[in-house]
Formats: sequence, C-alpha cells, structure tokens
Amino acid sequence: MAAAAPSLAPSPSPATAPTTAASPKAGDRSKVVPLTAADEVELEEKHVLAVDDSSVDRAVIAKILRSSKYRVTTVDSATRALELLALGLLPDVNMIITDYWMPGMTGYELLKHVKESSKLKEIPVVIMSSENVPNRITRCLEEGADGFLLKPVRPSDVSRLCSRIR
Repeated sequence: MAAAAPSLAPSPSPATAPTTAASPKAGDRSKVVPLTAADEVELEEKHVLAVDDSSVDRAVIAKILRSSKYRVTTVDSATRALELLALGLLPDVNMIITDYWMPGMTGYELLKHVKESSKLKEIPVVIMSSENVPNRITRCLEEGADGFLLKPVRPSDVSRLCSRIR
C-alpha cells in the first residue's frame, strides 16, 4: 500500500500565519488597541531570586515558580545572593524569596541588607521557614519583608506571591 505524498506547502503556524483585521461594523462596541511598550513590559517573564542552603528546597521552590512561568535564579547562600545583587550581575530581579535560617548569613540579615540598600530596597523580599515562630515572623515583616511562607512551599503559595512581584 502506497503512502500518501507529503504536502509540499508548509502550513502556516499560528505565530507566522498572516492575520487580517476585520473592519469594524456599525454598532460594534469592540475596540482594537495596539500594544504599547508598557504593555510589553507586563508580558515579560518576571525574575525571582531563590535563596536556600538546602538543595532540595531550592529545587522545590524553583520548580513551583517555573511552572507558574517565572524565571528563577537559585543560589545556596544569602552571602552569594548579596554578592550577585551588589555586583549588578542580577539587574532584573523582581523578587527575592529566601530561607530564614542559613549558615553564614541568615535570610533575615539578607532582608536587612536589601532594605538598607538604595539600589535594592524596592525589590520585594519573601522569607520562608520550616519553623512557625510568631516573633520571628513579626520581626521579618517589621523589617520590611513582603511576606512569610511556611515550608514546605506549595503551588498555592505562588498565587499569593504574584501580587508582591514588581
């Protein structure tokens, strides 16, 4: 049995298919509004810096954020995160999500450094911890944290983060 010959003309993909705009009809209330540069910024992928000394927790938070269409950079220490930010190697970070308790520099200390920096203070910082310690949570929020998540972080937590990303 002979196979059908393949079509020689490629079918246009939705991205390359020509589009035509219909002329508005009398009484048509719909309106075509062109995209502006500001609209394009909103369409860009948001960048989150995830900081945790646990490779498992870094992988979990990165997977959750990436599945929600965020671009994620992970680092294993608050010291490394601060170095990258201070050197301008991560100029487009829209939010920092950090573990509270890490060796060397804690997430709380990272929060304080970020909020004291004229270049970084506008970046929202969310603290994560596996310990539900009310005075720790209060202290972080008073210092300028934009949120506090209890581990394990769940996909439902990401929707709460969306409103904090600048």
